Amino acid sequence: MLESMTGYGRGEHATEHYRATAEIRSVNSRYCEISLKLPSQLHIFEQPLKEKVLKSVKRGKISLTVDLEHHTCEEEPVNIQEEALKIRIKTLEKVREAAGITDPIRLEHLLVFEDLFELAENDPELLQEQYGAVEKAVMTSVDELLNMRRSEGRNLQKDLEERLKLLADHCNEVRDGEKARILEAKKRMSERLAMLLDDSRVDEERIEQEIAILADRLDISEELVRMDSHISYFTDCLRDDEQQGKKLNFILQEMHREVNTIGSKANSTAISRSVLGMKEIIENIREQIQNIA
Repeated sequence: MLESMTGYGRGEHATEHYRATAEIRSVNSRYCEISLKLPSQLHIFEQPLKEKVLKSVKRGKISLTVDLEHHTCEEEPVNIQEEALKIRIKTLEKVREAAGITDPIRLEHLLVFEDLFELAENDPELLQEQYGAVEKAVMTSVDELLNMRRSEGRNLQKDLEERLKLLADHCNEVRDGEKARILEAKKRMSERLAMLLDDSRVDEERIEQEIAILADRLDISEELVRMDSHISYFTDCLRDDEQQGKKLNFILQEMHREVNTIGSKANSTAISRSVLGMKEIIENIREQIQNIA
């Protein structure tokens, strides 16, 4: 089953003291890149969280943001950096005087400096509680993200299968007119040679050889057989459980090569129209699979 690379997920989890909220977004990317924004006291857990996400999400540019709030009435155990606080106050006083501001320094002016307030270092259990809340919120958001990516993947698969059917129809149109096209080319060549050469000089055997060479140059049956094979294999890959984005892109390149060869060999207005239609479908498919994980 296909999986899109674009999606969104949100997760929450509450413990005795904390409520964590995680939001995750993913967009197209050749590889898997994760940008993670955590509360400052949890930066030591950044790598373990990234590794957990990577076990579930294989491709896409991932943006993950985590918020944490203390939701009980209990006093949150924090250390106030008193010396740093005094320095901040003196600095703000100088700025106030230099700017000619008469308003006094208020509490909200100091709360913006996060480095003045730190989680009590002697309470590792509380830190683990925070991480536990964050981890569960993150994994809930990842589950939602994957559900959305898979849902979009199902829509992509339906669209791609319809386009593949149109591509197969074009191949059948070309195949149906192939025999008549070769016979017509042989007829035109025979008539042209008969007009150019006197009957006494015509080498029937040589003419037959030239016609055979022409027919071989115009023959596109092998290309059509390979196109059938590529379309069948592409369809099978769409229905495979493994992630197939890179493989599908390779098969599509092979399809494009075969269609180009058919176009270069075909000396037919009808086939040229079919080739243009096939190229348009292949380009549409190429745009679609750029979003497949």
